[in-house]
Amino acid sequence: MKKIFAFSFDDGTVQDEKLVSLLKKYRLCATFNLNSAMFGTSYSFDMNGHHVVHTRLSEERAVALYRDFEVAAHTRTHSCLKLLPPKDIIEEVVPDYLRLSDLFRRSVRGLAYAWGGENYDRLAVETLKNYTSVRYARTAADCNSLAFPDDFLAWNPSAHILSERLPSLLDEFEQSQTDCLLLVWGHSFELDFDDGWNRAERVFARLAAVPGATNLTCAEICDLFIGTRGDQ
Repeated sequence: MKKIFAFSFDDGTVQDEKLVSLLKKYRLCATFNLNSAMFGTSYSFDMNGHHVVHTRLSEERAVALYRDFEVAAHTRTHSCLKLLPPKDIIEEVVPDYLRLSDLFRRSVRGLAYAWGGENYDRLAVETLKNYTSVRYARTAADCNSLAFPDDFLAWNPSAHILSERLPSLLDEFEQSQTDCLLLVWGHSFELDFDDGWNRAERVFARLAAVPGATNLTCAEICDLFIGTRGDQ
């Protein structure tokens, strides 16, 4: 029985330093999705009644922080691929993973679509498949299930780390007697609000203690199941 859980976090903000410390406390791995043209940038916005200062790590700090974690692309400039023609999709994605591969000195094979909501479409998926070396692409649309993806280039996560549905999915994951996958995603800056850090740590502690469960990166899951199915 394959009982797998994974974490995928976007944007590479300074709060990732605290997040990485928590992950290491519970000996967990995760995937971090970065924008190669936006290291060190900062801006602010209002979200769910909170004022957010969104500051990305510098290249130097990012290289040191993510040394023991998977790094994946997130488009060069945090662009919504659904809004772009194929040429611009390629220009956002390919230089991103090439730059990240060079910076982190290892192959970057995954992507998390930027923006929330419906942030990809069939054209984006087909462009990734036909013109890039991206092996998987995670969406921002919770599937609220423990199912494995039918298409790794349109990979819907199980739930956001602050989702009200996550506790019931954790119950289901713990009790499952069949193959299952729990993919939790989010942004570390969101944990600054609504008791987010305590809620996240409870998730980490609980999953780390599930008997027989395996924590993998998104790339490891993709390799495992695409290899098993024999897909190209």
